[in-house]
This record gives sequence, structure tokens and C-alpha cells, in this order.
Amino acid sequence: TTTMPVSAERRAELRNALKAMYLETPCNPIMVRLAWHDAGTYCDATKTGGANASIRFNPENGHGANAGLKWAVEKLEPIHAQFPEISYADLYQFASVIAIAEAGGPKIPFRFGRPDVPAEKCTPDGRLPDANKTGEHLRNDIFHRMGLTDQDIVALSGAHALGRCHKVKSSRSAFKPPLSSLVGNIFDTGYLLHYDG
Repeated sequence: TTTMPVSAERRAELRNALKAMYLETPCNPIMVRLAWHDAGTYCDATKTGGANASIRFNPENGHGANAGLKWAVEKLEPIHAQFPEISYADLYQFASVIAIAEAGGPKIPFRFGRPDVPAEKCTPDGRLPDANKTGEHLRNDIFHRMGLTDQDIVALSGAHALGRCHKVKSSRSAFKPPLSSLVGNIFDTGYLLHYDG
């Protein structure tokens, strides 16, 4: 998809369509996860991956770290059909921005213009964090590969303030919340208060 300028009117219409989607289906956390998993494949050394909507194609949407994200991609299809001039790459990132705001999180500035890539530009498996590995894996294999600093890592980990833990999966996570506080669509600082990494 070639990116085109997006008028203020169309941006507002898209924002309203996304807000309506979140009211109908409170899927804010998975949309944030979709945006991160699309963007989190970036490699600074090769200038490949990143927020380019390659996650909508096989084999990338079949990578283990992307389990469950096909649903999010499919959920955004009707909205993309309404706004075909907006790239999938922009839609996935903007859906995340609106998801955070609608959950009570900060208003995040956004600029449209991300181009979509074709299926042959899918990234190899292994570019996203592996919950079974240590913090050194996160620092060296994932975030430093993207050209990010330790301070960036801390800021990005704040995305865990939205969503909920699943009992089965939380056993392998450094996030140890009280299970009674697992509300899914409210942006709060519980993740940072209960982080044990």
C-alpha cells in the first residue's frame, strides 16, 4: 500500500470507528500487542522489520510469539475496508494509540505515513521476546538489536500496564500481580508496582 496524506476529517472518522470497536469489543490489550509485535521485529543493523504490517502475512503471523494475533488482524479488516487509503501499518499502530487512550492511558502523538510491505518482506522467527529466556535476552537479542537503550526498555515495558495476566502464563513472567487485580482494559501502574524482575 502506498501511503497517502490523511485529512483531519478522515483521522477523526478513523478515531471514532476505533472507539466504537473498543466499546463493542473491549479488545484494547490485544491491539496494543498487535502493534508491538509488528513494530518489535525491527533490526537497526539491517533496517528490516518494524511497523510495516508484515504481521498480517504467513509465515510471520504464525510465529510462536504472535499466537492469537490473527484474531486482531481480522478484527481490523472491516475498519481498513472503510479507510482503504490508510495503510495497514498505520492502522495497526493507530489502533494501539487509541486503545491506550480509551483505557485511560496517555494521549500519544501520532503521525501517519507508514508504508505496508509485501509478504516476501516477512521477518524471520525469533525477533520478539521469548518469555522463557532471561533479561539479558531482552536487552541484547531484542531491544539493543532495535537500537534501543535500557531506558527505552523500561518505557516500553509500561505497555504491560494494560491487559491482564493469565494464571497459566504468569508463572513464567516477572510480573506477579495479585490475581484479584487482573482487570483487562484499565491503564494503570500495577505492572510496575508488582514487577519482580
